[in-house]
Amino acid sequence: MSAILVILTTIMLVITGANNASNSAGTVAGSKITSYRNGILIFILGIAAGAILEGWKLSNAVQGKALQGTLDTFSLEVVMGVTFAMLILATTLRLPLPITQALYGASLGSALYVGIPIDWTNVLGVFLSWIVTPLSAMFIAYVLTKVTGRLTFDGVEEAVVTYGFLTIATSFYTAYALGANTLGLIVGVVGTELGGVQTLILAVVATAVGGFLMGERVSRTVGEGMASLGPATGFSSQLSAALVVHLFTQAGIPVSISHSVIGGVLGGGLGKGLHALGKGFLARLAILWTLVPGFSLVMAWIMHGAILG
Repeated sequence: MSAILVILTTIMLVITGANNASNSAGTVAGSKITSYRNGILIFILGIAAGAILEGWKLSNAVQGKALQGTLDTFSLEVVMGVTFAMLILATTLRLPLPITQALYGASLGSALYVGIPIDWTNVLGVFLSWIVTPLSAMFIAYVLTKVTGRLTFDGVEEAVVTYGFLTIATSFYTAYALGANTLGLIVGVVGTELGGVQTLILAVVATAVGGFLMGERVSRTVGEGMASLGPATGFSSQLSAALVVHLFTQAGIPVSISHSVIGGVLGGGLGKGLHALGKGFLARLAILWTLVPGFSLVMAWIMHGAILG
């Protein structure tokens, strides 16, 4: 067992928790339903449940489908190192990074260098799924926001309690989808070297630690920096995002929870009017997300060449 791979994976997972806690806690806290600290606790419970119950569905998404072979220990170290570097960059910029793109891109770059055959049809399908993910979540959230906006309640208190419960439940569901899809993907890639059960335990514990210790910072960016969310919008955004990722999980396709959540929040924001959107923040996200897969691929290739060449 590679000590370097264990260390890199652990640190990367801690940063994953810090960066991706925003996808669950950011919306529920930004909606003023609960505090950011409570949102982080919901996140931890959700990722654990998702990874344990459905993470296995992503076990062969990279090695088995995209790659027609298995990466060796060194290549896995490169993949984790590149993904970790991208996460550090995104967390420093206070932006939620689509870890799926970084990990996937780095895996392709490693496979290209060492000569592992790649199923480009499968890769194209995954790339298209990344485009469909935020658009689908946006559309569903827009429709849900319009529908929920027409609901009537017997007083403000009833509305607050109802949406509070629903938003907390969907916040958990979003974290569950992250655990099933993203953590499942990581376990599937690294588990070939470290062992499936051991990697699953490591993934849950390390991600939870990262979310608890550092997740609030990025959560505030999503909850406050992108859209002015109310209870109905928060519920619609969370539910649409979780549904989209969970559906792709059933097909074993790795998609970004960040893409889906932000697409959902955008759809909810559009339902309230364009004034609810933070256009500068969205522009930075669009640039980051466009560059991540290709940049990760090139970085993995260069690291192989620099060390092995």
